[in-house]
This record gives sequence, structure tokens and C-alpha cells, in this order.
Amino acid sequence: MIRWFRKKSGDGTLFFLMVSLFILLLAPIPSLLALDLSLPQQVASLESSDLSTTILMSGNGPERDLMEQLAEAFEQRHPSISVDFFWHPNAKPIRTIELHEADIAITGEEVPSLRSTIIARDGIAVLTNFSNPVKEMSKAQLAKVFSGTLRYWSQVYDEAPQTKIVLVNRTTNQNIRQGFEKWLQIPEGIPDTAYRADTEQEAITRVSGNLEAVTFVSMAHALRAKEDGVAINLLFIDHIEPEVQTVLDKRYPIQRPVMFITSLQPKAEVLAFEQFVLSQDGQQLIKRSKYYPLSDR
Repeated sequence: MIRWFRKKSGDGTLFFLMVSLFILLLAPIPSLLALDLSLPQQVASLESSDLSTTILMSGNGPERDLMEQLAEAFEQRHPSISVDFFWHPNAKPIRTIELHEADIAITGEEVPSLRSTIIARDGIAVLTNFSNPVKEMSKAQLAKVFSGTLRYWSQVYDEAPQTKIVLVNRTTNQNIRQGFEKWLQIPEGIPDTAYRADTEQEAITRVSGNLEAVTFVSMAHALRAKEDGVAINLLFIDHIEPEVQTVLDKRYPIQRPVMFITSLQPKAEVLAFEQFVLSQDGQQLIKRSKYYPLSDR
């Protein structure tokens, strides 16, 4: 960097500085292309960077707790980088990337016009009240229940009470709802008359307090609630038990990817965070959070 100094006396200092500046200006200027770092080099350069910067992550689904744990571990390795969140049930994560309002969006589907990277998988658990005798459904039955074709529990299972099924849906643009409706293949979607739960906790609470209710939530949250003694059933789907191993080996049928969506040219800090999440340490943290790593490392 060239700095200007104020002359303090009548000696030759000013002349010396002017000559030095003239020599510097005549020196060859490195090509801009030579200074341009490749993406891996940019990521590596963060290790010695003193610059403070922020990554903003946008989402609306059940992955918030997982992302906070990943962010905390990443920040410990990169103290100059902070990860902040814009998270709300009605948020539109993809739109925040398109408008350059966030750096990473969390969703359950690829976006062809943007950069999409799968970082984990999650199962979708279907929940009923613990006292509900219905413990299993087929995909066909689920489609009929959540489309409103089957309206009474006795239509699902002969020994179930003749009470009306209470559907607990999720907010319209949440990626877990999109993934569930896509898997069910119900063209009209879940009826608007269904109750809506903004969060996993709200959906779980509604079912645990209502014998007639049924909902769907992240498998990670459902398994934690069951371990905590919450009065819910995780339904077998097509005879497959909803548990860690059946999701890991992909036998459990209702699964969704957890995706990072970024601009086509993300900044180096974003790439560094993504590389950490995909690393062995990041994938182990995903597994400990009851999500499912890309491989069982």
C-alpha cells in the first residue's frame, strides 16, 4: 500500500519520497488474472484471514437446530466468520437467494437455476396419538387419509373408533410438506380444512393431545420426542418400522434430502462452511443430531 507522508523539514525527505513513488509506479503491475484465486484456494486462504464476515442462512423447516449446531462448530474453527439465521415458517428461502438477501437457503429439492448441494437426508415420520390403535398404514392409505378420501379411523382399521380423522398439516411453503405431498402423489394436496402447525413441536403437541389427530414431522424430531416420553406413535409405513437404521439403509420409504442452495458463484466463506458440513466431522455431527449423513462414516 502507498501512503502519503507530510513533509516536516527542509531536508531531502520529500525528494526521496517522490523518487521512490516514481519508481513504484514504473514497476510492473501483476496481472489481475494472476491474482485471482481458484475456489479451493479462496477457501484455504480463510485459515489465515483476519477479516470478519457473516454468512446468512435462510430456512423455514425443521433443520434449524441442526444448522445451529453445524454453525457453532464451524465458527469455532473460523472465529472471524459468524453464521446468522433468517428462519420463519413463512419464509421463502429460495427467493432470498434470488434477491441476494441470503447466502445459503435450506430446502428439500434441487433448484436448477441455482447451485444445489445435498448435505444430509431426513425421514418423514407419520404420527398418531399413543392411544390410537392404528399403528401402521400403507402408502395408499396415507394418500387417501391426507387427501380427505378416508375421513374416519374405522375406515383405516376395523378396530379403530368410528371417529373423524383430524388432519394436522404444515405451512404451505415448508419443504417438509412439499416433500410429503410429492411422495404421496396427491394432485390436489392436503385439504385446506386441515389444521396447520408452524413447527415440529406444534405438530407433535397437537397429536399427543388429540386421540383423533394425525400429522407428519421430521424423523429427527419425532425420535427425540419419543425418547422424551411424549405420547405419540410413529407409524410403520408399508410394514417398515420408522427408525434410524431403516432410514440409513433407505428401506423406510418417506425420505427427503436436506439441500444447501446458493448462488452460482458463492463467496469463499460459504464454500468453506459447505466443505466443513460435508467433511467427516460435519457428517458425524449430522448423525449425532439424528439426521442421516450421506454415508455412514
